[in-house]
Amino acid sequence: MNHTYQSNSQLVNKLQSFGSLVVLSRDFIVVGISESALDANFSKESILGTNFFHSVSDLFGESYMKVKNALNGFIDSQQSSHNLTIKVNKERIYVKLRKHDPFIYLEWERQHKKNIAARKINELNFLLDSIQPNNWDLVCAAVSKLLNYDRVFVLHIQETGYSTVVAEHTVNGKSHFKGKEFSKDFMPEQALEYYKSYSYRYAPHIEIEGQEFYSTDDSIDSLSSLLSPLPELHRLFLKKIGVQSALFFRICIDGDFWGLVVAQNKEKCLVDLQQRKLCTFAIQAAASKYESYIKQNLLERTELLKNAEEELKRSLAENKMVNCALIQHMDILTQLVHADGLAIFNHGDIFNYGHAPNKTQFYEIIQFLQNHTDKAVFKDYNFRLNHQDKFNDKLGFAGLMYLKVGLENDYYIVWFRIENRSQVMQMMLQNTERENKRLKIWEDIRYDVAKPWNDAEINFVLRLNQIIKESIFAKLKERQLLNEELLSLNNELEMFTHTLSHDLKNPLSILKMGIQFLQQHPDNIDLKKINRWYQNFNRSVTNIEDIINNMVQISQHRSSILDKEPISMAYTIQRIFQENSMLYNVNNCQPCFGTLLPIWGEKSAAYQIFSNLIINAIKYSAQSDRPIVTIDSCHENDHTHYQIQDNGIGIPSEQLPHIYEMFTRANNVGSIPGTGIGLSLVKRIMERLGGTIEIESEVGQGTTVHLYFPIVEPFPEQMLVN
Repeated sequence: MNHTYQSNSQLVNKLQSFGSLVVLSRDFIVVGISESALDANFSKESILGTNFFHSVSDLFGESYMKVKNALNGFIDSQQSSHNLTIKVNKERIYVKLRKHDPFIYLEWERQHKKNIAARKINELNFLLDSIQPNNWDLVCAAVSKLLNYDRVFVLHIQETGYSTVVAEHTVNGKSHFKGKEFSKDFMPEQALEYYKSYSYRYAPHIEIEGQEFYSTDDSIDSLSSLLSPLPELHRLFLKKIGVQSALFFRICIDGDFWGLVVAQNKEKCLVDLQQRKLCTFAIQAAASKYESYIKQNLLERTELLKNAEEELKRSLAENKMVNCALIQHMDILTQLVHADGLAIFNHGDIFNYGHAPNKTQFYEIIQFLQNHTDKAVFKDYNFRLNHQDKFNDKLGFAGLMYLKVGLENDYYIVWFRIENRSQVMQMMLQNTERENKRLKIWEDIRYDVAKPWNDAEINFVLRLNQIIKESIFAKLKERQLLNEELLSLNNELEMFTHTLSHDLKNPLSILKMGIQFLQQHPDNIDLKKINRWYQNFNRSVTNIEDIINNMVQISQHRSSILDKEPISMAYTIQRIFQENSMLYNVNNCQPCFGTLLPIWGEKSAAYQIFSNLIINAIKYSAQSDRPIVTIDSCHENDHTHYQIQDNGIGIPSEQLPHIYEMFTRANNVGSIPGTGIGLSLVKRIMERLGGTIEIESEVGQGTTVHLYFPIVEPFPEQMLVN
């Protein structure tokens, strides 16, 4: 049977030369062979396509039967790999069997050390016992002792594609790579696959030309062989920095590829298979300790998050509004995602904590987010790098993550991370005139990039979103119950109305009848009858009073005092002024806003109060040549004192005592529209909030309204800086 052969063109056409490789089919037909497995008596043509036991049995001399038995047992076993040691011409050989369907890889290399000294083993055991869960420096020291290599370091490959050297040990004690970062180009996908596919990779002779590999099937995956050469980029990199021998040990944490332990030596240095396996064992033990350390930290963090969640739930339940609870815990919300700053946007109001943008820039950020993404959770550790050109001023942060609360684009919790500036090693392959490749290496400072948001931090934000949703749902149910109660109150009010109209008829009829009787008989009624009628009048009036008092008492018992919470007023007041200036077409009315402090109140009630008063100020100052409305506030005797002042028509002094009466208006309002209800309503709401209202006014000089809101307890600190 004639067989064709070809160089393996799928991945490489060369292998490293420190060992030999034969690839077999399941029926032991040779489908691939390395150059070093051939000798003067055999050619590739005579071997490829033949039965392994017939054509290459002489390769293993007196150990042929041992290899054959191992192969026969291995093919039927559940094992994926198997190792054995044999002697060929008095030389000890390591033989490795490995399954990679549909092929079997038979690989062998010389033994360089008969055994490892007991002293080395003891040193290793001591180092393994002394290695702390998160101390990769000691791991590097242990590997260095076993290999006698110049430099050993740990390379952590981040989810961003960048690689960071987190630990290093050198023979001369001078750190070379520790703390340095490699660009994404250093670990392309092909390189990652190369290091993931084997527990370690070994390159004892960087400079030596590799050996040819011949096959009849180009689907053979050379990555399954330890002889597979280093990625060209890494080979050129090692050559560039003067390294002749290198080892790369895979680190897996919780089943995922985490990084590499890299050992480098300036001189060519052969490392026996036993030493490599011992290093692999040491690194796996260290990785196992590190994994336990991570899991313990995760348990502690889970407990911390659980406590934080319970605290947030309690606060959300105690506060009428979600926003108030979140503002009170801005420090916790910032710490739990390891952010540098936090800002909350709620219907135009802004609250900042830590390293966060100013209000003007934050409004721009919110507008940008509203226009560019509708995701509930969004993260970008390169936000400044990617979007700086969309903003007027330079962003003071590099990374951003937000949570959109609810379905509308009017409530955001936004976290910020500052720039994590680092020096990055960049590299690029260049073609030369001789068609050889040359590696260019340089270092850049990486700007505008923050530490990425990890899965644990994102999971907390998702959990926070769920907690807020549950709280909002609970409050909606409370509101539904309140609406049902209000409906019941309205029904009772209708009943009260009917009761009053019915029950007052009788005493009123008696009063009317008695008055008519007395008017018709002014002269001929004796004193006893007059006294009797007066007694009837008195009883009727008493009955009327009792009926009214009873109705009022029932009404007062059923109407609850308004629930109060800290409310930021700055944005609300400015919005009320802007909207009503347009509504009443008083565009020349100028606002003068001083300090606009938060108040303890109820949001809708606060809106009614300020809306009525600002509308009055705008309307009644509109006729001035230069209408001005001034709004300021301060803290005064455990109250938040607000002043709303206009330069309008004013109120006549004789009518000031009656301004809170329903449907009462001053006699100088002329054609200015109004119902006379506003101030009466404001006074009643202020009383329900436990506050007071006072008004000063002079005709032609304007009006000043003083509002005093009691401070229930100290305001959240962030409310006072906005």
